[in-house]
Amino acid sequence: MTNIFNKKEIPLVFAVDDNYAPFLCVALRSIMENASVDYYYKVYVLNTVICPENKKKIISIAEELSDDLSVEYVDVADRMDKIKDKTALRDYYTNTTYFRIFIPALFPQYEKVVYLDSDLIFLDDVSKLYNVDLKGNIFAAIHEEAMSEFDVLGVYSEQFLGVDRMRYFNAGILVINTEEYKKADIENKFINLMSEHKFRVAQDQDYLNVVCKDKVIYLDVGWNKTPIPTKEFEDDDVKVIHYKLNFKPWHYDDVRYQEPFWEYAAKTPYYDELIKMRDSYTKEEKDRDDLAFSNLLKMASEDTSSERNYLKNVKKTC
Repeated sequence: MTNIFNKKEIPLVFAVDDNYAPFLCVALRSIMENASVDYYYKVYVLNTVICPENKKKIISIAEELSDDLSVEYVDVADRMDKIKDKTALRDYYTNTTYFRIFIPALFPQYEKVVYLDSDLIFLDDVSKLYNVDLKGNIFAAIHEEAMSEFDVLGVYSEQFLGVDRMRYFNAGILVINTEEYKKADIENKFINLMSEHKFRVAQDQDYLNVVCKDKVIYLDVGWNKTPIPTKEFEDDDVKVIHYKLNFKPWHYDDVRYQEPFWEYAAKTPYYDELIKMRDSYTKEEKDRDDLAFSNLLKMASEDTSSERNYLKNVKKTC
């Protein structure tokens, strides 16, 4: 698609509630400061409700950044209402995590769409990500480092979900082939699988890995780098930093790659709020985070060895 500037349009889709509005602003700042001027960037914010003040701040960032950027809010409350009895949540998860499954149906005008979590920053040009050749696959995605860094999660991926740990992808950054997604009926397969089997560990991400298995092209981990220290990875290769798990600079002051986050955050209306969020994060809250991660590993181990193991049950019915 093109626009009034006669530039090719790149659609970027986020799923956000009021809690994540500050991070969306930081993400947008980083994206546009590194983006090619050869494109027009159309940002869609999937939501069920965002307060007017946050909407105004997000729009103000877009207007300040570039004439080649616009933001549109898309309400998915009706779609979420239809699956509310099937979704499961835990810890820091909110219903926004399920919004991404509706993207191809919401945007049939695009052959390709980039979905992005809001808790990340770009150090490279987002158009390079968009222009990846999908080669007929449903997604271009990046390996989830946690599955290879924590053996219990890798075992869970392979022995519960039936997905090789090195081919389990993180769903926070996806280049989506909308036609192939719809052709494969992924939305309905996702919802049906969610009705039949309860995945507790990574929830919607687990479902996407199962229903899209072998229909993914894998990109360099630098396009979705978690601040997990790894011996094999060179810092010069970082293109996108994704502050997931317990690696959040707005909660901790010793997070790897925290400097660029604060560099971009300082250029948003939320900077003082984010600093206050970090400085007021208590020991009790940090202990709760550690417990949540320990419980995640325990849950993965329990599910792998349980009678409700998805892969074992699928094999029984084959």
